[in-house]
Amino acid sequence: METRWATVDGVTLELPADCTGGELRAALSKPDDAVLIAVTGDLVSIVHDEKRPLSELIAGCAQTYYFRRSAEPPRNELLATLDIESALEESDDERSGAETTFQRPEIDH
Repeated sequence: METRWATVDGVTLELPADCTGGELRAALSKPDDAVLIAVTGDLVSIVHDEKRPLSELIAGCAQTYYFRRSAEPPRNELLATLDIESALEESDDERSGAETTFQRPEIDH
C-alpha cells in the first residue's frame, strides 16, 4: 500500500495514499463536528465529502491538515481567516462539490 507523510494538527504521520477524510477522522479520534481543512502550498481546501479518497481531491496533495470545530478559537492565523469561516457557515445545499478551495490569504500573487 502506498503511503505519504503529512502533518495533522501538528503531528507528522504516515497516511495511506487512498485514505478518506472520514478514515483520518476515525483513526485520530476527532469529533464528528470538526471539519477537515487541508493546506496545499498556496491553496486551502475544506473537505465536505469525507467518503471520497483524499487523493481524488485537491486536499489529497496537502502537506498539512487541521481538524477544526466551529466553536473553538483559531490556533493560528490561517485558521482565523474569513474565507474558512464563510465556507464553514455554508449549508450543505450551498456547497458545490466535495471540497471548497481558495487561495491561501497570507500569500501574495
